[in-house]
Amino acid sequence: MNLKRVLCILGILALMILLTGCVEQMETAVKPDTDLTAARTVDKVPVPEIGDLPLVDDPALYKDQDPKSLQYFYITIMGGTASDGTNHTLSEVNAYLNLQGMVDVKKIKTGIVFQIGDEFGPLPGELGFGAITTNATMNVRGRTSTIAPQKSYRIDLFSNAGLWKGQRAFALNKHPFDRTRLRNMLFFTLLQRVPNMTSLRTQFAQVFIRDETAGETAFTDYGLYTLVELPNGRYLRNHGLSRDGNLYKANMCEFYRYEDQIRLATDPLYDLEAFSQVLEPKTTEDHAKLIEMLDAVNNFTTPIEDTVEAYFNLENVTSFLAYNILMGNIDTNSQNYLLYSPVNSRTWYFLCWDGDGCLNAYEQKLFRTEDDGGVWQAGVSNYWGVQLFNRMLRVDAYRKALLDKMEMLRGIITSEVIAAEIAKYRTVTDTFTRRMPDIINLDATIAQQDLLYEHMPYDVDIAYQKFLDSLKRPMPFFLGNLEREEDALFLYWGEAYSFDAELVSYTVQIATDWSFAPETVVFEAGPQLQINVTVPMLPAGDYCWRVTAQNESGYTQSAFDWFITGETRHQGMRRFTVSDTGEVLNLE
Repeated sequence: MNLKRVLCILGILALMILLTGCVEQMETAVKPDTDLTAARTVDKVPVPEIGDLPLVDDPALYKDQDPKSLQYFYITIMGGTASDGTNHTLSEVNAYLNLQGMVDVKKIKTGIVFQIGDEFGPLPGELGFGAITTNATMNVRGRTSTIAPQKSYRIDLFSNAGLWKGQRAFALNKHPFDRTRLRNMLFFTLLQRVPNMTSLRTQFAQVFIRDETAGETAFTDYGLYTLVELPNGRYLRNHGLSRDGNLYKANMCEFYRYEDQIRLATDPLYDLEAFSQVLEPKTTEDHAKLIEMLDAVNNFTTPIEDTVEAYFNLENVTSFLAYNILMGNIDTNSQNYLLYSPVNSRTWYFLCWDGDGCLNAYEQKLFRTEDDGGVWQAGVSNYWGVQLFNRMLRVDAYRKALLDKMEMLRGIITSEVIAAEIAKYRTVTDTFTRRMPDIINLDATIAQQDLLYEHMPYDVDIAYQKFLDSLKRPMPFFLGNLEREEDALFLYWGEAYSFDAELVSYTVQIATDWSFAPETVVFEAGPQLQINVTVPMLPAGDYCWRVTAQNESGYTQSAFDWFITGETRHQGMRRFTVSDTGEVLNLE
């Protein structure tokens, strides 16, 4: 072997030894770094998924909300032009009606000067002071309340008028059917205590109006109103929510698909007015996310647990249901709520709207109106007609979650808390309900009003017991259309679901009068397990029919159906007529 080759081999061996040493040194160096990294590692809060975020309100919004204070509003009716539809007097604005069932109703607006003041008049430095031209519009708001002699109003400030407490639009609610005049204030104040919910800023206000279009030169005292924040895009921003998120107000939404009304805005058949009859868009007309959710809720091939996980926040859903049930706020199954979804999220949250019907169990007893409501309107059965809740309530874990939330809220919203809040509000409301113009339309004596204040705090206990009872009852159902089959009548109805998987039997009655007094009953069958019955042909005349469901534990339930005669609502029954020729006509 020549010297050159020997030197080459020795060089290679030396290099290998050197590299081995470097590796050992590197391994030795890495080990201390690893230990150092572990030693300095700190705990970090995991980054949440956007769909897992709770609904959190901004408590700072309510720090100046004083239930004993009074806001003063001065409104001068100026009218406007035909081009923008504001050329109306106050009497024309007040003539507006928007009752249930009415469609294509156009709002009647007028131009106004809106001013903030005190008991003496508009205040320098406050919004509208010194204004001589219109800075806002006003129109009557509400549906059933539009028939009342004292109206509720919506105020929309012009962009050049500025904002008032971060708001450009707000409602002045008269609450004509609330004999206490404080329920809405109470509802939204207590709602601030409920987790995974947002509330609305409320305050009592005294309103003065001068209709210059009718020649008035002085302000007329319109009495007590409740100022309520309107949920819209600005509301979302003020409450720390997603300003450009989706926000819808439910007008008649039971979470069915509504293919003929709920369409994409790009659909040639899209009709905003028809859409709004179900859900009224408040921020955007990009409805793709909404439609995706409704499709999922109505897809029975996917377990409802998967749908809820993907599209809803369970803590928010249970808070919404539990709070409304505990407060006895029954008119919240198809309306009086909002749906909100943040930008870049497909999760939907329930927001509350309108609580002036809460805590009225004693009032119904005092004024003998208990029969106006069906048995099913108490507790969970009140929400059985809503597709989403219907599917959720069939799941044991969801019913348990709702029960747990009810128990939690009972510790927060006690009768003592309610009584203390009412005492605060009465320092304002008693001033107005005992004088004009409010006392003439109060629909209760002062003595009766005092009884309501005394007993309202305990309505939460009544509502809670009705909730527990509702879990034991069969769920409500619908009566079908009566059909004639040769010389007989065929009646059928839906199944009454039982949470405890008990057998449910049905008793059917037909009567010549809605009272179902013994002398009026012309047919009765049951108890039976089948959900239909054949009845021998009846003579010509008008009839009512009803079905009572009863489970093995003896708890009963009526049908969802009802009709009205005069001012009386008859629950759990339908009507039909047999003509002289034997033709059968189902009546709604």
